[in-house]
Amino acid sequence: RSALAALSSLRPFLPLPSSFRALFPAGKAELTRGRGTLVPHSPLFTRHYPLAAALAALTLHSPLFTLHLAAQSAATISTVAGTGTGGHSGDGAAATAAQLNDPHGVALDGAGNLYIADRANHRIRRIDTAGVITTFAGTGTGGFGGDGSAASSAWLNLPRGVTLDGSGNLYIADTNNRRIRKVDASTGNISLFAGGGSSFLGIGDGGPATSAVVRRPYDLTVDGSGNLYIADTQNHRIRRVDASSGNISTIAGTGNSGFSGDGAAAASAQLFFPTGIVRDGAGNLYIADQSNHRIRRIDASSGNISTIAGTGTGGYRAADDGGAAASAQLYRPTGVALDGSGNLYIADRDNHRIRKIDTAGVITTFAGTGTGGYSGDGGAPAAAQLNAPSGVAVDGSGNLYIGDSSNHRIRKVTVSPPPAPLEPSAPPAPEPGPAVLSQSFALSFPPAQGGAPAAQTLTLYAQDGAADFEAIAGARWIEAAPRSGTLAAGAQTVITVTVNPAGLSEGTYLGRLYIRSGGRVTATIRIVLEVPPPTGPAVSETQGVVNAARMSAYGGRGLFGPQLLPLAPGSAVVVQGVNFASGGDVVEAEGYPLPTMLSGTRVLIDGAEAPLFAVGAERIEAQLPWALGGEAVQAGGLALAEVVVESGGSQSWPRRFWAAPSAPGVFTVSGTGQGQAAGLFAGTTGLAAPLGYSEGSRPARAGDVLDIYSSGLGAVEPPIAVGRNSCAPDGVCLADGSNVVLRHTAARPRVWIGAYELAPENIRFSGLAPSLAGMNLVIVEVPPNLASSAAAELRLAVGGRISQSGVTIAIE
Repeated sequence: RSALAALSSLRPFLPLPSSFRALFPAGKAELTRGRGTLVPHSPLFTRHYPLAAALAALTLHSPLFTLHLAAQSAATISTVAGTGTGGHSGDGAAATAAQLNDPHGVALDGAGNLYIADRANHRIRRIDTAGVITTFAGTGTGGFGGDGSAASSAWLNLPRGVTLDGSGNLYIADTNNRRIRKVDASTGNISLFAGGGSSFLGIGDGGPATSAVVRRPYDLTVDGSGNLYIADTQNHRIRRVDASSGNISTIAGTGNSGFSGDGAAAASAQLFFPTGIVRDGAGNLYIADQSNHRIRRIDASSGNISTIAGTGTGGYRAADDGGAAASAQLYRPTGVALDGSGNLYIADRDNHRIRKIDTAGVITTFAGTGTGGYSGDGGAPAAAQLNAPSGVAVDGSGNLYIGDSSNHRIRKVTVSPPPAPLEPSAPPAPEPGPAVLSQSFALSFPPAQGGAPAAQTLTLYAQDGAADFEAIAGARWIEAAPRSGTLAAGAQTVITVTVNPAGLSEGTYLGRLYIRSGGRVTATIRIVLEVPPPTGPAVSETQGVVNAARMSAYGGRGLFGPQLLPLAPGSAVVVQGVNFASGGDVVEAEGYPLPTMLSGTRVLIDGAEAPLFAVGAERIEAQLPWALGGEAVQAGGLALAEVVVESGGSQSWPRRFWAAPSAPGVFTVSGTGQGQAAGLFAGTTGLAAPLGYSEGSRPARAGDVLDIYSSGLGAVEPPIAVGRNSCAPDGVCLADGSNVVLRHTAARPRVWIGAYELAPENIRFSGLAPSLAGMNLVIVEVPPNLASSAAAELRLAVGGRISQSGVTIAIE
């Protein structure tokens, strides 16, 4: 009654509805018998209540209800990585334009770089503080191998968890390999840290971790002394690897699945598929006990285990939010994380929510509506859809990162503190002098059919005298015409604003057009563009066409960001995008000369049909024409070229790229452009790689002759028609090599192994790989006295351009 009486005093400002819930919309606040929290999020409330600020500190009590209106910090959710389509693409460019495939665990290092267990890609990806994504570990092929060499050339198998220690070393829960791998921060090399032992010898407690049996580990955490804790999921245990001895032990779980043991020693308790672990500053360990639908806690001082959240029945009840976490239902919780204040965040996977337990033990929904799907970027996290979130991590500012697994995205909840009180100030004085202003301050473009550009007009007028103006686009997809002009006093002019959605992913885009006049911005026009999903072929904006060996459109970082790489005539390339062909099958060319149409799909380079190696729904392998770039490239310069994909009667919007006389890339075994080079001992299939890397592999020695496969070395002599190999006349190579025509590159490359540049006499041949169109073969002899290395960097340079870093061979 007292609550109602207090609220009724506000009726002079706004007639109150008869129901509390009508004032506070569902999903924004909960009112429950006995206890509850109401937060004034209603637009009705904030728009019409002059006393909102006073209410923010008001607590009202009644025998039945407790109503607390509290000031809330603003939080918004966004996507920081992933397009939403499962796959692998985008390394070397913006993470938001990259493809992930079922990402799970996430972790942050001290510099703010984000590491992702990109599970179904068999990789660990890294997003730097500039938002650029790369592959940190894994070749993309599921399997086990590569220990002792660069992490990017190692094989992983469905990794689910990552964590870092205080020295920056990265630990990987290599789930289906039943191992924990470690990437050394100083060398970048990967090694076995735990797992791989024989089950016939038990699980291995008390002995070296590398000899222990670990079964499908999901998550990891490290304490301040460097001891590693493992959620050993299928062993139903939490294991600990001692930093000083390297020995492993069980600290929780009997090994038998089930639920028991609360209030007693954790080692005597039963767990059931524990999947997430995190440790607080006091040494207490929190466990996502997934199939028990609980969060368990191991007390650091006693070693006893208890349940702090979850009833043991999988599900969700709205009434639980705002109440005690131990009485709330969870549904297959998978990941856990702590912020600096001690609040615990839970990836409540099958509830499609992130739940938060505050330091008082009260649980709330922090993100997710509970309906699996994708929506809500730019808005409140509790109003956004998630889809089977599996991993969580918190940065030093309290921002939360979410492995939104089935959305193939990493989401971020950015937490902003409440705004500081406004301080009184005088309004700014108007800028003096004539200016050009706009009659409109917003333009909204509906979804463009087929991704076609759309245009609207904008009227500008001169005020207080004649003035010049300049129209400046605040986003690359906005154009204005004319871009500048002069208006007489009182005169008007119309400019056309065009938006071009080509290459933009589905979503809503906000941009601005600035009118600059008299040395200052005098008008800002807000522009909203809705981009529908493409219905026809669309070439990726960031990685649309790449050298097939490098597999990235970008090189090192320049003054204004990553450098866009050119492509050379005759190169083998990969065109990436969507809707290239119907169905999931990849159609390959059956022989030479290469066809210019496969699966009803063509690739046009500056209007000319390109020969095709293979066509799939999101990837086309093709050869660029030898005449690419015309006279400008033949003269040693650069030229813009254009790629268009035609499929099903539709054409993609053109995507431009630079052409140059040479743009070398070295093929790698992984196909990603990183790791072990496709460097074979001449006449064999053995790789110059560490022993055990593959059948016949061994490090190269002085006097060995290596065949190095590459692309982008430029023109060859004598010339050859595009789409053909060097086996005359019909492209079928005879076993004795009698019909091979050797075609040398016009410029011989320089070659480095490690820090050593090979002498010209050590480069025996550089030309077209005889049996392959668009690919080069460089034959080198390994000189004496090279430094031994399991991962010596291999680089080629032609015409002042150098192949990618991160490509290695082994030397002894």
